[in-house]
Amino acid sequence: MEIIKGKYSGFCLGVNYTYKKAKEEIVKGKTYCLGEIIHNNQVIKELEGMGMITIDNIESINDNSRVIFRAHGEPLKNYEYAEKHNLEIIDLTCGRVKLIHNKVSKEKNDSFILIIGKKTHPEIIGTIGFSGDNYYVIENESNIKDAFIEFKKSKLNKVYVVSQTTFSNSLFDELVNKIKKVFNDTLIKIDKTICDATEKRQTEVFNLSKSCNKMIVIGSNNSSNTIELYNIAKDNCKDTYFVEDETNLNKIKFNKDDVVGVVAGASVPKYLIEKVIKYIE
Repeated sequence: MEIIKGKYSGFCLGVNYTYKKAKEEIVKGKTYCLGEIIHNNQVIKELEGMGMITIDNIESINDNSRVIFRAHGEPLKNYEYAEKHNLEIIDLTCGRVKLIHNKVSKEKNDSFILIIGKKTHPEIIGTIGFSGDNYYVIENESNIKDAFIEFKKSKLNKVYVVSQTTFSNSLFDELVNKIKKVFNDTLIKIDKTICDATEKRQTEVFNLSKSCNKMIVIGSNNSSNTIELYNIAKDNCKDTYFVEDETNLNKIKFNKDDVVGVVAGASVPKYLIEKVIKYIE
Protein backbone atom coordinates (compact mmCIF):
# COMPACT_ATOMS: atom_id res chain seq x y z
CA MET A 1 0.00 0.00 0.00
CA GLU A 2 1.12 3.53 -0.76
CA ILE A 3 -0.06 6.44 1.40
CA ILE A 4 0.37 9.96 0.03
CA LYS A 5 -0.14 12.81 2.47
CA GLY A 6 -1.09 16.21 1.07
CA LYS A 7 1.71 18.64 1.87
CA TYR A 8 -0.75 21.48 2.47
CA SER A 9 -2.85 19.51 4.95
CA GLY A 10 -3.55 20.75 8.48
CA PHE A 11 -3.47 24.13 10.16
CA CYS A 12 -3.08 27.14 7.92
CA LEU A 13 -1.05 30.07 9.29
CA GLY A 14 -4.15 31.91 10.52
CA VAL A 15 -5.59 28.92 12.39
CA ASN A 16 -2.18 28.04 13.83
CA TYR A 17 -1.86 31.56 15.25
CA THR A 18 -5.40 31.43 16.68
CA TYR A 19 -4.77 28.05 18.32
CA LYS A 20 -1.44 28.99 19.92
CA LYS A 21 -2.58 32.43 21.06
CA ALA A 22 -5.79 31.01 22.57
CA LYS A 23 -3.76 28.54 24.66
CA GLU A 24 -1.59 31.40 25.92
CA GLU A 25 -4.60 33.52 26.88
CA ILE A 26 -6.75 30.82 28.47
CA VAL A 27 -4.21 30.10 31.21
CA LYS A 28 -4.26 33.78 32.28
CA GLY A 29 -7.78 33.54 33.69
CA LYS A 30 -11.45 33.05 32.92
CA THR A 31 -11.84 33.40 29.16
CA TYR A 32 -14.92 33.19 26.98
CA CYS A 33 -14.95 32.45 23.26
CA LEU A 34 -17.75 33.81 21.10
CA GLY A 35 -18.73 30.88 18.89
CA GLU A 36 -16.55 27.95 17.85
CA ILE A 37 -12.96 29.21 17.84
CA ILE A 38 -12.25 27.12 14.73
CA HIS A 39 -14.32 24.44 13.03
CA ASN A 40 -12.73 21.41 14.65
CA ASN A 41 -14.42 19.53 17.47
CA GLN A 42 -11.25 18.01 18.92
CA VAL A 43 -9.49 21.36 19.17
CA ILE A 44 -12.52 22.94 20.82
CA LYS A 45 -12.66 20.12 23.40
CA GLU A 46 -8.94 20.53 24.07
CA LEU A 47 -9.23 24.28 24.68
CA GLU A 48 -12.40 23.92 26.74
CA GLY A 49 -10.53 21.35 28.83
CA MET A 50 -7.99 24.07 29.56
CA GLY A 51 -10.76 26.37 30.76
CA MET A 52 -12.10 28.19 27.70
CA ILE A 53 -15.86 28.79 27.86
CA THR A 54 -17.63 28.74 24.48
CA ILE A 55 -20.77 30.90 24.28
CA ASP A 56 -23.06 31.78 21.37
CA ASN A 57 -24.23 35.27 22.35
CA ILE A 58 -22.02 38.14 23.42
CA GLU A 59 -24.83 39.50 25.60
CA SER A 60 -24.54 36.45 27.87
CA ILE A 61 -21.05 37.56 28.98
CA ASN A 62 -20.79 39.53 32.20
CA ASP A 63 -19.37 43.04 31.99
CA ASN A 64 -15.59 43.37 32.51
CA SER A 65 -14.92 39.84 31.23
CA ARG A 66 -12.37 38.55 28.71
CA VAL A 67 -13.64 37.25 25.36
CA ILE A 68 -11.95 35.68 22.35
CA PHE A 69 -13.13 36.80 18.92
CA ARG A 70 -12.54 33.68 16.86
CA ALA A 71 -10.64 33.10 13.62
CA HIS A 72 -13.74 33.64 11.45
CA GLY A 73 -14.20 37.21 12.66
CA GLU A 74 -17.12 39.09 14.20
CA PRO A 75 -19.44 41.83 12.93
CA LEU A 76 -18.78 45.44 13.88
CA LYS A 77 -21.71 45.48 16.34
CA ASN A 78 -19.92 42.97 18.59
CA TYR A 79 -16.86 45.22 18.82
CA GLU A 80 -19.17 48.10 19.76
CA TYR A 81 -20.98 45.99 22.37
CA ALA A 82 -17.67 44.87 23.88
CA GLU A 83 -16.48 48.47 24.21
CA LYS A 84 -19.74 49.56 25.80
CA HIS A 85 -19.62 46.75 28.38
CA ASN A 86 -15.89 46.98 29.09
CA LEU A 87 -15.10 43.53 27.69
CA GLU A 88 -11.46 42.75 27.03
CA ILE A 89 -11.30 41.50 23.45
CA ILE A 90 -8.69 38.90 22.55
CA ASP A 91 -9.00 39.39 18.82
CA LEU A 92 -7.89 36.22 17.04
CA THR A 93 -9.60 37.01 13.75
CA CYS A 94 -7.59 35.66 10.82
CA GLY A 95 -5.54 38.42 9.22
CA ARG A 96 -7.01 37.63 5.78
CA VAL A 97 -10.52 38.06 7.17
CA LYS A 98 -9.66 41.36 8.91
CA LEU A 99 -8.31 42.62 5.60
CA ILE A 100 -11.68 41.91 3.96
CA HIS A 101 -13.45 43.81 6.77
CA ASN A 102 -11.19 46.80 6.17
CA LYS A 103 -11.75 46.67 2.42
CA VAL A 104 -15.56 46.55 2.53
CA SER A 105 -15.60 49.29 5.19
CA LYS A 106 -13.75 51.57 2.77
CA GLU A 107 -15.90 50.65 -0.23
CA LYS A 108 -19.38 50.59 1.34
CA ASN A 109 -20.13 54.31 0.95
CA ASP A 110 -19.50 54.37 -2.80
CA SER A 111 -20.12 50.78 -3.90
CA PHE A 112 -22.71 48.05 -3.60
CA ILE A 113 -20.98 45.13 -1.85
CA LEU A 114 -21.38 41.66 -3.33
CA ILE A 115 -20.15 38.91 -1.00
CA ILE A 116 -19.66 35.48 -2.56
CA GLY A 117 -19.99 32.75 0.06
CA LYS A 118 -22.36 30.87 2.35
CA LYS A 119 -24.88 33.16 4.05
CA THR A 120 -24.86 31.27 7.35
CA HIS A 121 -21.07 30.92 7.62
CA PRO A 122 -19.65 32.93 10.56
CA GLU A 123 -17.03 34.55 8.34
CA ILE A 124 -19.74 35.89 6.02
CA ILE A 125 -21.84 37.09 8.97
CA GLY A 126 -18.80 39.01 10.20
CA THR A 127 -18.15 40.56 6.77
CA ILE A 128 -21.80 41.58 6.44
CA GLY A 129 -21.39 43.47 9.70
CA PHE A 130 -18.80 45.76 8.06
CA SER A 131 -20.60 46.17 4.72
CA GLY A 132 -23.19 48.82 5.60
CA ASP A 133 -26.75 48.68 4.25
CA ASN A 134 -26.06 48.02 0.58
CA TYR A 135 -24.84 44.46 0.18
CA TYR A 136 -25.96 41.06 -1.05
CA VAL A 137 -24.62 37.56 -0.42
CA ILE A 138 -24.33 35.30 -3.45
CA GLU A 139 -24.17 31.58 -2.76
CA ASN A 140 -24.95 30.36 -6.25
CA GLU A 141 -26.10 31.50 -9.69
CA SER A 142 -29.75 31.72 -8.66
CA ASN A 143 -28.94 34.66 -6.34
CA ILE A 144 -27.41 36.91 -9.01
CA LYS A 145 -30.61 38.39 -10.47
CA ASP A 146 -31.95 39.21 -7.01
CA ALA A 147 -28.61 40.83 -6.20
CA PHE A 148 -28.94 42.98 -9.32
CA ILE A 149 -32.44 44.09 -8.27
CA GLU A 150 -31.13 45.15 -4.85
CA PHE A 151 -28.21 46.93 -6.49
CA LYS A 152 -30.60 48.98 -8.64
CA LYS A 153 -32.60 49.94 -5.55
CA SER A 154 -29.45 51.26 -3.89
CA LYS A 155 -28.96 53.95 -6.57
CA LEU A 156 -25.22 53.28 -6.46
CA ASN A 157 -23.28 52.99 -9.71
CA LYS A 158 -20.37 50.79 -8.64
CA VAL A 159 -20.10 47.20 -7.40
CA TYR A 160 -17.36 45.72 -5.22
CA VAL A 161 -17.06 41.91 -5.15
CA VAL A 162 -15.33 39.94 -2.37
CA SER A 163 -15.38 36.30 -1.34
CA GLN A 164 -15.37 34.03 1.66
CA THR A 165 -11.72 33.07 2.15
CA THR A 166 -12.50 29.33 1.95
CA PHE A 167 -14.84 29.43 -1.04
CA SER A 168 -14.42 27.20 -4.10
CA ASN A 169 -11.86 28.78 -6.42
CA SER A 170 -13.50 27.47 -9.60
CA LEU A 171 -17.03 28.35 -8.48
CA PHE A 172 -15.93 31.90 -7.67
CA ASP A 173 -14.67 32.34 -11.23
CA GLU A 174 -17.90 30.93 -12.67
CA LEU A 175 -20.06 33.23 -10.55
CA VAL A 176 -18.00 36.31 -11.37
CA ASN A 177 -18.43 35.65 -15.11
CA LYS A 178 -22.19 35.39 -14.64
CA ILE A 179 -22.29 38.49 -12.44
CA LYS A 180 -20.57 40.48 -15.20
CA LYS A 181 -23.18 39.36 -17.72
CA VAL A 182 -26.17 40.21 -15.50
CA PHE A 183 -24.73 43.52 -14.26
CA ASN A 184 -23.68 44.28 -17.85
CA ASP A 185 -22.23 47.80 -18.14
CA THR A 186 -21.96 48.38 -14.38
CA LEU A 187 -18.53 49.36 -13.07
CA ILE A 188 -17.44 46.22 -11.19
CA LYS A 189 -14.32 45.80 -9.07
CA ILE A 190 -13.45 42.13 -8.50
CA ASP A 191 -11.40 41.33 -5.39
CA LYS A 192 -10.74 37.60 -5.22
CA THR A 193 -10.25 37.31 -1.48
CA ILE A 194 -9.98 33.52 -1.40
CA CYS A 195 -6.97 32.68 0.77
CA ASP A 196 -3.96 31.42 -1.17
CA ALA A 197 -3.73 28.49 1.26
CA THR A 198 -7.26 27.53 0.21
CA GLU A 199 -6.32 27.67 -3.47
CA LYS A 200 -3.19 25.54 -2.91
CA ARG A 201 -5.16 22.88 -1.02
CA GLN A 202 -7.88 22.72 -3.65
CA THR A 203 -5.36 22.42 -6.49
CA GLU A 204 -3.39 19.76 -4.64
CA VAL A 205 -6.49 17.68 -3.87
CA PHE A 206 -7.66 17.96 -7.48
CA ASN A 207 -4.37 16.56 -8.74
CA LEU A 208 -3.87 13.99 -5.98
CA SER A 209 -7.36 12.53 -6.31
CA LYS A 210 -6.65 11.71 -9.95
CA SER A 211 -3.75 9.46 -9.02
CA CYS A 212 -5.23 7.63 -5.99
CA ASN A 213 -7.86 4.91 -5.82
CA LYS A 214 -8.89 5.99 -2.30
CA MET A 215 -9.01 9.46 -0.75
CA ILE A 216 -9.34 10.23 2.96
CA VAL A 217 -10.41 13.80 3.76
CA ILE A 218 -10.03 14.76 7.44
CA GLY A 219 -12.04 17.48 9.14
CA SER A 220 -15.20 18.37 11.03
CA ASN A 221 -18.44 18.27 9.06
CA ASN A 222 -19.11 21.99 9.66
CA SER A 223 -15.80 23.05 8.10
CA SER A 224 -16.48 24.73 4.76
CA ASN A 225 -12.96 24.41 3.44
CA THR A 226 -12.87 20.68 4.27
CA ILE A 227 -16.24 20.05 2.63
CA GLU A 228 -14.92 21.71 -0.50
CA LEU A 229 -11.84 19.46 -0.47
CA TYR A 230 -14.12 16.43 -0.17
CA ASN A 231 -16.27 17.58 -3.10
CA ILE A 232 -13.20 18.09 -5.31
CA ALA A 233 -11.74 14.70 -4.39
CA LYS A 234 -15.07 12.91 -4.87
CA ASP A 235 -15.34 14.21 -8.44
CA ASN A 236 -12.11 12.41 -9.37
CA CYS A 237 -12.04 9.45 -6.98
CA LYS A 238 -15.27 7.58 -6.24
CA ASP A 239 -13.81 5.98 -3.08
CA THR A 240 -13.47 9.25 -1.17
CA TYR A 241 -14.25 9.31 2.55
CA PHE A 242 -14.88 12.23 4.90
CA VAL A 243 -13.63 11.43 8.40
CA GLU A 244 -13.30 13.41 11.62
CA ASP A 245 -10.60 11.20 13.10
CA GLU A 246 -9.17 7.67 12.96
CA THR A 247 -12.24 6.15 14.66
CA ASN A 248 -14.25 6.76 11.47
CA LEU A 249 -11.96 4.52 9.42
CA ASN A 250 -13.06 1.15 10.79
CA LYS A 251 -15.73 0.62 8.12
CA ILE A 252 -13.38 1.29 5.22
CA LYS A 253 -11.72 -1.74 3.63
CA PHE A 254 -8.10 -1.10 2.69
CA ASN A 255 -6.14 -3.37 0.35
CA LYS A 256 -2.40 -3.93 0.03
CA ASP A 257 -2.37 -2.53 -3.51
CA ASP A 258 -4.25 0.68 -2.60
CA VAL A 259 -2.85 4.12 -3.33
CA VAL A 260 -4.41 6.25 -0.58
CA GLY A 261 -4.38 10.02 -0.58
CA VAL A 262 -4.73 11.65 2.86
CA VAL A 263 -5.62 15.34 3.06
CA ALA A 264 -7.00 17.57 5.79
CA GLY A 265 -8.78 20.89 6.17
CA ALA A 266 -7.23 24.08 7.53
CA SER A 267 -8.58 23.48 11.06
CA VAL A 268 -7.14 19.99 11.55
CA PRO A 269 -4.21 19.65 13.97
CA LYS A 270 -1.13 17.66 12.97
CA TYR A 271 -1.69 14.97 15.61
CA LEU A 272 -5.06 14.00 14.10
CA ILE A 273 -3.53 13.57 10.65
CA GLU A 274 -0.77 11.40 12.11
CA LYS A 275 -3.31 9.19 13.92
CA VAL A 276 -5.25 8.65 10.69
CA ILE A 277 -2.11 7.70 8.76
CA LYS A 278 -0.95 5.37 11.53
CA TYR A 279 -4.33 3.60 11.53
CA ILE A 280 -4.20 3.06 7.76
CA GLU A 281 -0.64 1.76 7.99
